[in-house]
Amino acid sequence: MPLKPINRSRLSEAAIDQIKDLIVSQQLEPGSKLPSERKLVEELQISRASVREALRILEIMGLVEVKPGKGAYVKGLTGDLFVPLPNWLSDHKETLHNHFEARLVLEPAAAGFAAIRATKHDIRKLGDSLSEFRGKLADKDVVGMISSDIHFHSQIGAATGNKTIKLLMDTITRFLFDGWKATLRVEGRPQKTVVEHGKILKAIIEKDEKKARSAMKRHLKNAVNNLKQAGLD
Repeated sequence: MPLKPINRSRLSEAAIDQIKDLIVSQQLEPGSKLPSERKLVEELQISRASVREALRILEIMGLVEVKPGKGAYVKGLTGDLFVPLPNWLSDHKETLHNHFEARLVLEPAAAGFAAIRATKHDIRKLGDSLSEFRGKLADKDVVGMISSDIHFHSQIGAATGNKTIKLLMDTITRFLFDGWKATLRVEGRPQKTVVEHGKILKAIIEKDEKKARSAMKRHLKNAVNNLKQAGLD
């Protein structure tokens, strides 16, 4: 099925629809390689950024796996967000424990640095991410909430002003997002996330390093506790 140029405002969403149609119409099996980013840019006539955002959302949905330096591959036709959460948690126990253990080491410190160093631009971006999350929550858009949540934490990495921390956060949020996919499927967790993100942002705005570190640590531990209540051993 030939891809068609996109001429509408929600470019990444339109790209997602066409890439999903491509997978289904060509009956691509798991492991099949998708067209390169350059090819998708040319055929869809959208920016590389829009193509990358589309692939990122498809990866969050569990339909695509992006392998750095190799390209994007079909992962499945249904997507792991549709797998019952207790089953998904059982299959991802070790990954989730490792995920949160690493984040508990890195992110409270990152939030503390952000409280000291965040610029007005950083604070505005964090506020935008929080507002976007609220909107996705109101729409009951789980994939959108996951994307907004990831962006909030990534932006904290940028707000540290430390290029190494930013690189580490970018790596976690770009390639290791199982934790976000799990927690935001737990009943009541998205609502708690809005409140907790608000407290983290408030501490950063107030330039309160200690409060920012504490708020981030509490946020991550609450997420782990909610996952345990949902069935994570």
